[in-house]
Amino acid sequence: MSYRPVLYVILACLLIQFVFTREIRGQMMPEEYGLGVQSSIIPVAGYSSDYGLFGGGYVQRINYGIMVRPFVSNTAIRFTMSTKGNIISKVDYERTTTFGTDIRSRVLFDGLRLLSTTYFGIGNETEFSSVDYGDDIYFFEERTLSLRYWGRKNLSEFGNQAILDGQLLLTASYSNPVSGGNETLLTNDQPRGYDGGWVNKAGLGLILDHRDSEFNPTAGYRFEANASAAGTLTGSEYSFTSYYLEARGYFSPVRDLVIAQKLEFQYAAGDIPFWELPVIGNELGLRGYPLNRFRDTNALLHIIELRAWLFGILDNQIRFGAQAFLDTGRVLSSDNRFTDISRDLKQTYGFGGAISLLNPDFIFRGDIAFSEDLYRIYLTVGYLF
Repeated sequence: MSYRPVLYVILACLLIQFVFTREIRGQMMPEEYGLGVQSSIIPVAGYSSDYGLFGGGYVQRINYGIMVRPFVSNTAIRFTMSTKGNIISKVDYERTTTFGTDIRSRVLFDGLRLLSTTYFGIGNETEFSSVDYGDDIYFFEERTLSLRYWGRKNLSEFGNQAILDGQLLLTASYSNPVSGGNETLLTNDQPRGYDGGWVNKAGLGLILDHRDSEFNPTAGYRFEANASAAGTLTGSEYSFTSYYLEARGYFSPVRDLVIAQKLEFQYAAGDIPFWELPVIGNELGLRGYPLNRFRDTNALLHIIELRAWLFGILDNQIRFGAQAFLDTGRVLSSDNRFTDISRDLKQTYGFGGAISLLNPDFIFRGDIAFSEDLYRIYLTVGYLF
C-alpha cells in the first residue's frame, strides 16, 4: 500500500491550519494571565501497558504572579513504582526569570529503573513476534540518570504575542542497559552503546511561540529548531550530533473543540549509542506500538488530535473531556533517500478522556491506542503537546 496520499493530506492540513491561526491571532491572550499560586497534590494509581500497575504521587505548583505570562514558576514532581519493578522519579522546575535576568530556565532531573524496556533492532522494518514478546526476547533493563537544562532568552516579538526565543540546551546523562539473558535480541545484536556510558551534550536552538496557552492551547502555533553535539569537549564517551525540527498548530472551529497537530523530524549522525537514536513508537508518538518500537538515525512523525471539553461540574471547576488521534511516522537510515519518507509509513490511532481538576492548567489524560502489533493504554498528566 502506498502512503504518499497520506503525506499529502498531512501537508495540506498543516497549511490550512497555519492560514487559519493567522486569521484568529487577534483573539488570543487575555490581558491578565492568572493570579496567585495554584497547587495540586494527587496520589497516582493506575495501569500502563508498558509499565503494568503503578502507584505513587504527582505534585504540581504553578506560581502565576500578577500579569506574568505564562507564569513566574512551575514545579512538577513525580514518583511512581510499578508491579513490573519499574521506578520513575522526575523533578521538573521552570522559572521565567533566572537570578534577576530575563533568561527563562528549566531544569529536569530523571532517575529511571525500568525492568521492561524494549529493543527491537534498528530500522523501519524490524520484525515483531508476539511469541518472542511474550518470552521477553525484546526486553532489557534500563538504568538511567539524567540532568537537563534549557535556557531561553527572548530575542524579539512579532505582531500580537508571537515570541522568538534563543535557546541553550545542556544534558548530562548516564545509561546502563542490562541484558535479560543470552537469548535476548539486545545481546545478540550488541548495538553501539551496549556497555552503557556517559552522554553529555550541548546545543543551541530557536523557538517561535504564538499559542494562547502552554498547558491547554486552543489557537496559535509553535515552531522549534535545535542542534546539539556530544564529544570530548563535553566529557561524553560518545561523539555525535543531533538535530530536531518541530511545528505545532492549533485551532478551534467551534467552542470547546480543538484540532491540534504536530510535525516532527529528528536526525543524528556520528558515534551514536542505540538509546540516543531517534525513536518513535511510544507514549510520545506512534502510540499503540510496544515501547520504543522503531529507532534509527532519522525519524519523521505527524500527530493530529481532536480534543473536546464535554461538560463541567461545580461551576466548571471540574471539567470532563475526550480526544481522538491519528499518529503517522517512520524511521530512516542514512542509506535511505529523501523520497523514501513517503513510503512504508506506520500509522496508529486511538481515543481517550481528560479531566481538568480545579485548575484549568492541570489536566489528567488517559488514552488507548491501537497498532498493527498490539494496543497500549497510557495514563499521564497534561496533553501530549
